[in-house]
Amino acid sequence: MRQLLSYIKSARSAEVTMMLGFPATGILFAFSKPEELIKIEIFIFIVAIFFLSSAIYSYNALAGIKEDEENDRLKNDLGSNKKSFFKWSLAVFVTMFIFLFSFIDILLAILSMVSFLLWFLYSFPEKGLKYRPVAGTVIHFTGQIIHFHMGYIILKDMGIHSLLVSVYFAILFASGHINHELIDYEADKAMNVSSGAVFFGKKKWEKVSFMLFLFSTFYLIILMLLKVTEFVICWPFILAGTVHSVYRLKYLRKDLTRIRFLKERTFYRTVYFLSGAAFLTLKILSI
Repeated sequence: MRQLLSYIKSARSAEVTMMLGFPATGILFAFSKPEELIKIEIFIFIVAIFFLSSAIYSYNALAGIKEDEENDRLKNDLGSNKKSFFKWSLAVFVTMFIFLFSFIDILLAILSMVSFLLWFLYSFPEKGLKYRPVAGTVIHFTGQIIHFHMGYIILKDMGIHSLLVSVYFAILFASGHINHELIDYEADKAMNVSSGAVFFGKKKWEKVSFMLFLFSTFYLIILMLLKVTEFVICWPFILAGTVHSVYRLKYLRKDLTRIRFLKERTFYRTVYFLSGAAFLTLKILSI
């Protein structure tokens, strides 16, 4: 049982599952009838995204085995089996996501391979973009735009409308990545990983994270004023951004400890999950 739990932890199953929410957001913005959400293509897509996310995390773990052993959040106790485990799981996951996306649409297969390439460049041992300040954040921003559209094009053609909306979620994703860099600050510094947090310092990088989260809320308001999105269904995201900003200013303003950034991550994940559920409910009711 302990070995099984180690494998599950090493595969980052919880984070992989959470990653499903980003491409799923594209589906939620694209659907116009509730019955579209139960199409067989949607279910295949969710499974394929799970394999894509698993492949990304498997390669990230394989490429960063040495660094992860210095990181309490990421280290595992698979022992000598871990490298073999990551190699085999990577091969299986890549094969599965390419096959499943090709079954739905060849464009999805192409986008999934582009996405995997981005994360490959991000995690490449010692020379990857995660070792370069800001570059890793840019990868997260770009990757989210791709992931959003992978879900969106199952039901609608991509266009300027979908691009503008995807930028909002890309900003959130990039902001969350900065928070992760702040969480991993001590471990990254010990392994000479020049992340944004290490390069610029905790205090400055925390301000960048806050400004990006705050900007995402104002950006969404602008989209609604321009009629790109509808206030009646998008206000939960504005409320989530406002609540997160107030919480951060009131309770976390001067705290730069690792525990603080972990606490904030739990808070904003919960708030934005609830806002997504409210968005889905409101959209179904408005149809």
